[in-house]
Amino acid sequence: MTRPSEIRIKEGETGGTRAADYEPGADLGELRFTITPDVVREYMAVVEADPSLYVRDGRPVAPPHLLCPYLMPVMYRRYPPIQGIVQADVTWSWRHPIYADEETEVVVTGRVTERYERGGRWFVRWTAEYRRADGTPLATATNRIHVPE
Repeated sequence: MTRPSEIRIKEGETGGTRAADYEPGADLGELRFTITPDVVREYMAVVEADPSLYVRDGRPVAPPHLLCPYLMPVMYRRYPPIQGIVQADVTWSWRHPIYADEETEVVVTGRVTERYERGGRWFVRWTAEYRRADGTPLATATNRIHVPE
């Protein structure tokens, strides 16, 4: 069982990454973690989700947004956070459910797609691809963050 707090680097734990250090096209590597029925139950309790609403073909599934707390660790492994990063926007595409009654090993890869300045502020856009260990696509996230200079 992997909780987001177990794989996330927190602001202030490292020197942090300035906007100029993000490289468009940079591979963010691979991150693996396991979603267990316990993780799903804990998450659903925290967000006050109604389990009866999360069923597919008679099987319990996790809320798709369960992957949201696992977004930033993908980026932070290569580019540790600097104090003051702000998420500007994120877009998710959900492709396959995570079943709540089984363990799911998740493999995430990512890539920096863009770094740009607008109105005196620096932004970084990047993508993350979530797959089951067998290669089944789970979700894609495209995220944009404001990085202080």
